[in-house]
Amino acid sequence: MLQRVTAVQALVEELRRQILSGDLPPGSKLPEVELAERFNVARPTVRTALQHLVERRVLRRDTGRSAVVPEMNGADVRDVYFAREAVELHVVGHLSASGRSSKRLHQVGQALEHLQSLPADAPWSEVAEADLAFHTALVEAAGSARLVRLFHGLLEEVRMCLVQLEVHYPRRADLVDEHRRILDALEAQDAAAARTLMRAHLHSAVRALTGR
Repeated sequence: MLQRVTAVQALVEELRRQILSGDLPPGSKLPEVELAERFNVARPTVRTALQHLVERRVLRRDTGRSAVVPEMNGADVRDVYFAREAVELHVVGHLSASGRSSKRLHQVGQALEHLQSLPADAPWSEVAEADLAFHTALVEAAGSARLVRLFHGLLEEVRMCLVQLEVHYPRRADLVDEHRRILDALEAQDAAAARTLMRAHLHSAVRALTGR
């Protein structure tokens, strides 16, 4: 049983890596038999791993069909970012109004430094994770465990969106600059500016992903 759990987890992480790196692009089918042969594991192991990924919304699967890497259409993207906006605009408003914002934002600043320190040739998947680390640190700075859980529930679908976003940030400096301006507004306790900048940051991603 312990070996089976280990095999399931290893398969989950490898398939997730391939999906979020773009090695398995949207629309790719993952038949159980082929995966079992490719990774030399039993079909029940494959089935369990696929179910984990379906529950995390990294895969979609209809009854009786192979699992498929989901294609995030315009409606999907807008809904994911609509949920993000509800959380993150509330968070930046709360943080910029807090007299303890500088102390709370220490981890956010560290996340930004990590994003900025990535080499120019860093893979987009690494850049995207650093981007999400910044936003996750912001939400965590609000000090609400329930809000953090809510945000984490969105992250896998956000990652699915970010896989498609690379071509819209030809210069990594643009991404760093957007985050820097948000953090500067928070540290200045300028709630209006922080909310405006966060809204613009999220809306620009939606426009890029939907072509609107």
